[in-house]
Amino acid sequence: MTNTFSECPKVTAMRTTLHAKVDALGDRLTAMSDWMYHNPEPGFEEFKASAMLGEELRKHGFEVEMGVPGLETAWPEYNRLKFTGGLSKDYDGPPGLPTAFRAKYKGKSEHPVIAIVVEYDALRGNPPFHGCQHNMQGPTGIGAAVALAQVMEENNLPGSVWVIGAPAEEVGPPAKAAEALSGYLDGVDFAMRSHGVEGRNETVRYPGGFSDRHIEQMKYTFHGKSAHAQMPWRGTSALDSVMVLLHAVELLREHSEPQFRFHWVITDGGVAPNIVPEMASATVWVRHLIDETRVGSVSPRIAKEMILKKRDQIDNAARGAAIATGTTVDLDHYGSYIPGIAVGAFNDLLFDYAVVYGAANVRDEAARVAKHWEETGYMTIRVPGISVGFGIDGITPVTGHSHESADLSASPVGHRALVLMSKVMAAIGLRLVTDADARAKIKAEHDMWVKKYNE
Repeated sequence: MTNTFSECPKVTAMRTTLHAKVDALGDRLTAMSDWMYHNPEPGFEEFKASAMLGEELRKHGFEVEMGVPGLETAWPEYNRLKFTGGLSKDYDGPPGLPTAFRAKYKGKSEHPVIAIVVEYDALRGNPPFHGCQHNMQGPTGIGAAVALAQVMEENNLPGSVWVIGAPAEEVGPPAKAAEALSGYLDGVDFAMRSHGVEGRNETVRYPGGFSDRHIEQMKYTFHGKSAHAQMPWRGTSALDSVMVLLHAVELLREHSEPQFRFHWVITDGGVAPNIVPEMASATVWVRHLIDETRVGSVSPRIAKEMILKKRDQIDNAARGAAIATGTTVDLDHYGSYIPGIAVGAFNDLLFDYAVVYGAANVRDEAARVAKHWEETGYMTIRVPGISVGFGIDGITPVTGHSHESADLSASPVGHRALVLMSKVMAAIGLRLVTDADARAKIKAEHDMWVKKYNE
């Protein structure tokens, strides 16, 4: 088994203490996860979950700031949250991202700053449910952050520990993009995030590079004229416009490269069958999957050009649908995601500690594709990071975004996995604050990928 970084005995001794501290927190961590499993809140509305996580961090000496200062000027999509981002139109709570938070252990900002990013939104549904296991992420990150901060303080180690609360991972416009563009990560040197255990049945090394996808999120709202459905010629159907648009999207799918994915739902189709719908809307997403593109053949810049061309084609289809059916259409481009940067040296560190802590199904070989650490891409450009995940003994692979996935997070094996991931995350954080060579190697590789990003 290859070891990218060797660990000195002093760090090993501190890691033993770290391990015990996470174990001591284990019951509380799993209780928080189970509470969120039973009390799911959809994106942008995670008021109870964010309050609970923030209060837990305060109990352990973190100074917690709720919301994102400067959001209004940094994020163009700020004013669209009520209409496209999941908030109801009658929402009258705090503006912006009130369920976001930034917590700093005793308010410190001394370098190196290790940030742990946590999510806590449930999938939308009736009722919502934690089919993406975000109920696990907050407790996993808090266990690692608390144990790491305590060991650093006890050993007088330089550095700071932050926890970044990121709402609405499942909903656009992307909140992490807002946080990144608003300077929420300014001062952070390294970041980590976990993402549950669904399908975690192997442990491999992930290479550096550009990973994941572009996503463009659009909402099309058509306006027609209502009439009695018995005399439909007296009205113009906005729903007909939506149907023409979606048919055009399906034809575009046929003539698009294999790396593209198109997703849509009819978000408003009218109120009753006997009334010609005067208003109807559809939300459409288009993705470009760099992960499925031959390595080196498409840069993020070229992929961006490709996906914007698809977005323009769908816009034109919407305009054409309105002309064809005698309606008007409002076009709203409400969210964008960009490819992220993966750092191979950082992922090597994750692999080594996952093996130390007993990861399952280990294959000491590089994966085919890179794997960056958060879905929007924006944070990964600003901060080198990793997504902590590896094979777990006893995990039965389940389909993501399913009720089986949610149930797995609240099972005994899900609880065991949560604590194990927290230990690995804490160990990596400890290594970063004690190993200047590792920090330099990770930062140098990240800088290299940033320079190549727009080639």
